[in-house]
This record gives sequence, C-alpha cells and structure tokens, in this order.
Amino acid sequence: MKKIVALLAAALALSCAPAMAQNAVPSAESTAAAKQLMEAINARGLMQASMQQMTAQMPQMLRAMSGGMIETRARGMTPAKKAAAQAELEKMIPAMTASLQKFFADPALFDELERETTAIYARNYTVDEMRELLAFYRSPIGAKMLATMPKVMQESMQTSQKIILPRMGKIVEEMTANLVN
Repeated sequence: MKKIVALLAAALALSCAPAMAQNAVPSAESTAAAKQLMEAINARGLMQASMQQMTAQMPQMLRAMSGGMIETRARGMTPAKKAAAQAELEKMIPAMTASLQKFFADPALFDELERETTAIYARNYTVDEMRELLAFYRSPIGAKMLATMPKVMQESMQTSQKIILPRMGKIVEEMTANLVN
C-alpha cells in the first residue's frame, strides 16, 4: 500500500513539473536577450499594427456574425421587425468599434503584452537561440520579413475571415435557432 501511495505521489510530482517549469522565472541574461529580440523585431509596433488592423475590420466582423443571428431569429419576425433589428445592430456597431479602439489604444495593454511576450520568449528559447534569432532579424532577409510582416498579417487575417466567418455564421445560426423555436 505504501508503495502505491509513493508511486502515485511521484507520478503527481512529475506531472506537475512541466507546469512548474512554465512558471519558472527566467534568468536576467535570458530576459535581457528576450528584450533585445523584442526590440529588434519591433514587437510593440507589430502588436499595435495587428490591433489596428483588427479594429479596422471589426465592423465587418460584427455585421457578419450578428447578421446570421438576426437571420435565424427573424424566421418568426415580420419584415419590419427584421429591418428594425438590423438597424438597431447597425447603430450599435460604431459604439462597439469605438470602445474596442479605445481599449486597444491603451499603452498599459501593450506594456503588459510586451512584458508577458518577453517572458514567454525567455522561457522558450535559450540565450544562444535568441542571439541567433537576433542575428537573423538583423540580416537582409530577416529585415525584409519584419518589414513585410504587417502586410502578411493583414492579408492572412482577411483570408482567415473569408474562410472562418461564413462557417462561424452557420454555427451561430444553428445554436440560436433553438432560441427562436
């Protein structure tokens, strides 16, 4: 019996090791290398550009997602009520977009994201690996990658939306269909 308890305790301790390792505090050298890497890749600028692109596309995303919900709920509605629901939604979109823009413009948000991202890099890469990455991003192809990343991210986001939103709309319709009936 004692052997079984000891074995279970050892198994539990070993299963918790990866979680503890993730929470381990990176060394000062590792954190410094990660900060250099974040500066070299302009992580803050990339995050800000990504958030701006996301907020710019927010009205279309909200319309696409909410449009499916209105269509599903409109099955029992008169055309006038359906139009009123769409108009009400349309009135809400600018306020929702403005709220999101304000949220994404908060410098404290980017400070926290940058701090956490730096810690993630410091935990997942050795100092030598980060130095190699730094050398890559300072090379011509690395510099090109950094320069084109916002455009690549924007195109990728647009493509993702084109593929994902219609499928999400169907899921939302299926889920909300039961609300109307």
